[in-house]
Amino acid sequence: METARLFNGMEIHSKVTTTEGAQALVERKTPDSYLLELDVRVRVPQAAQTLDQLAAADRWIGALLPGLRDELPVAKVSDFYHGLYQLKVDAVNRTLGRLDQIVSRHNFFDCNTILELQNPQTNRKALLIQSDMDVNADGSDADRVSDVEGSTANFQPFTSYRWFKRTSKASQFIPEREQKLKQLQSEYDAKATPPERKKVLKDQMDQLLRDLNDLKKYSFLVAKADPFIVLPGFMFRQPNEPFQPRLGDCVVVIYQGKLYPALLGDVGPSYKIGEASLRICNQLDPRSTAYNRPSSDLNITYIVFPDSAEDPPGPPDLQKLHARCSALLKEIGGYGGELWNWEDILSKPSPEPTPSASPFTTASPQESATP
Repeated sequence: METARLFNGMEIHSKVTTTEGAQALVERKTPDSYLLELDVRVRVPQAAQTLDQLAAADRWIGALLPGLRDELPVAKVSDFYHGLYQLKVDAVNRTLGRLDQIVSRHNFFDCNTILELQNPQTNRKALLIQSDMDVNADGSDADRVSDVEGSTANFQPFTSYRWFKRTSKASQFIPEREQKLKQLQSEYDAKATPPERKKVLKDQMDQLLRDLNDLKKYSFLVAKADPFIVLPGFMFRQPNEPFQPRLGDCVVVIYQGKLYPALLGDVGPSYKIGEASLRICNQLDPRSTAYNRPSSDLNITYIVFPDSAEDPPGPPDLQKLHARCSALLKEIGGYGGELWNWEDILSKPSPEPTPSASPFTTASPQESATP
């Protein structure tokens, strides 16, 4: 019996079993005469539910959220938790034929719990999520900042939370996409381009046109400046869930005895959880980069307040966000410790009339390309 471990953290136990067969002439043509069987065994974890279980990940949680003592005994493990782990299992199943692409141990066990809390006095609902924290470096807003670092792998100048532009300042990411569109169009128009390639080019051009339209029409959160978190896409597509979050909801991130106001600002892959903007990550650990997360442990708590988003969407008002998060925390039993005051490091665009309709659809937002 050989024991090894894949780079993604999956343990491998292997052995070779032989039996006597027919002549090689026959066995070479028999598919199951030379066979590899994959039997993946995964322990789906139980959600943390008690204060002791939560404190095993974050020893300050009881002192920071004193209302938990009354709320946890009647709290429910969210269907979002069970749905998340089912999607993880599905992702493992899809990639069994490519072991190099199978979900890593880190990403499979990235959620300690998702609990549905409701304060008995105020009826305020909240989702309590314990996870780690990956880094989101996406987003851009020409109205507030003219130069965004966009060279990191998988960078996208968009976030799912967006609002109508308030100035005529053009995005720095438009020229490159316009040039790429011209190149694709030239190849598409060439007589030598085969039909199969034209189909691929057409899809790429359509995507570029959508991107250009968004960049010209909307502003987005900026990861290096705006405190926001990311949740899996499937959580936004459950219209009958009373605890369903929506883009723009208020969030409080808890780490090592401090509380940080944030927005729910982006949508990520449905089988992973635990991600926040570079602004938050740098505050938790100044060494954080797009490639270096502030915490790989499941010691970060996210308190998401469903139905707390304000319309119409717009650039974050950090002082208002602080006050709103403070009030929401009081509605779930209050809080101890310090609720961080973010400094606004970007300019504020002059307000202009904006259409009354929300520029995004909260029922089925697009998932971020961030891995």
